[in-house]
Amino acid sequence: MRFSLVKSSPIIGALVILTVTPLAAAAQSSPSWTAAPGAAADASDYLGFIDTPTNGATVSSGGAVQINGWFVDATAQGWSGADQVQVFEGLMGDGGTMLAQGSVGESRPDVGAALGNPFDTDSGFSVSVPASALQMGGQTLGVYLHTPDKGWFYQSLNINLSPSGASPSTSAVAGGAPQVSVSNPSEGENVLTRSNYTINGAAAEPGSGPSDIDRIDVYIDGERATGTLLGETTPASDGSWSVTFTPTHFASTHSNIYVYAHSRSTGQETEIVRGFNIVDK
Repeated sequence: MRFSLVKSSPIIGALVILTVTPLAAAAQSSPSWTAAPGAAADASDYLGFIDTPTNGATVSSGGAVQINGWFVDATAQGWSGADQVQVFEGLMGDGGTMLAQGSVGESRPDVGAALGNPFDTDSGFSVSVPASALQMGGQTLGVYLHTPDKGWFYQSLNINLSPSGASPSTSAVAGGAPQVSVSNPSEGENVLTRSNYTINGAAAEPGSGPSDIDRIDVYIDGERATGTLLGETTPASDGSWSVTFTPTHFASTHSNIYVYAHSRSTGQETEIVRGFNIVDK
């Protein structure tokens, strides 16, 4: 049985709204990776997903576009199987341009647990693509993972690049879903266990502002049904919010937080996900 993350991708302004089904609960019968030209193995041997950004997401042109996910070669012995990751605009070997190289072998204990293989706990990958290398508007990226002696396998990722000056309050329609962002931790940040850590961000309801957000809930290591509640709060008058937690209460590994913003007037709720690392030092 093949397992993977299932994601939805409604997009509000420059925010990525992401719903993640627990890995072990989402079976997928068809291959999720495509063999690049010259690949010497069946793509059905490969599992994995691009977790962020979601396919079709709108991302800001400020800074860099962070791409994160996981990849497993089911035939690999003693490791998860990938030794390189690259991102192309277009397709490798078909007129595409390489935009960035990233890192593989990152900690993903959730994948190892779901697939029942401890070696798959090192299946994470991440790439930071300079936004300056991308054109405004919609485009298709190719996210390529390489396996020794077998070649490259890829997934396509469609994104929309928006001007960095565009704010959620000006780009969303009134009465839409709440808008919420996470400023800290940044994607992939190392959060040290030596002291408490404050998660913060901003939230607002399009057309009504921050005052209409009556609840921000922050969970770790799972969504509301399965994760641990770190805190519940409401935004300040300027939309800022924060929740402080104690990193030593959790395993020193890659973790995700799940942030929910609820609108008083519409009853709608937006969820976003941020990945980071708890480091014991």
